[in-house]
Amino acid sequence: MKEFIRFSLIILTVCSITFGLHLVVLHFNNQAIFENRIILAYAGNYVIAIIILLILLKAPKRFKNSLGFLFMLGSGFKFGFFFLCFYGYYLIDGDISRTEFFAFFIPYSASLISETKLLINKLSE
Repeated sequence: MKEFIRFSLIILTVCSITFGLHLVVLHFNNQAIFENRIILAYAGNYVIAIIILLILLKAPKRFKNSLGFLFMLGSGFKFGFFFLCFYGYYLIDGDISRTEFFAFFIPYSASLISETKLLINKLSE
């Protein structure tokens, strides 16, 4: 359980720092800061990353060779989250703008890179 809490705090820290930097960049580019469901994107990607980590950390030792497939399934859930919560909203005007794209893609990338790094460290133990 300590490992899960440590991993959760690392991902929370990475997502929080990324969120802050993202808001600063939006501000300096004269973009609306809290538009495009940015808070939902960061929160949702964080929660899904935590669920994926919990599943992978709790997977029995006999599934160690299948952890990559479980990880890819988790990424599939993230894409499902995107299509369910963002895709239709972003296409209301008929186009997905760069700010809309990055509002989802940056938190997705931050959580994915964190998950990947933590799981590589875990598997190399």
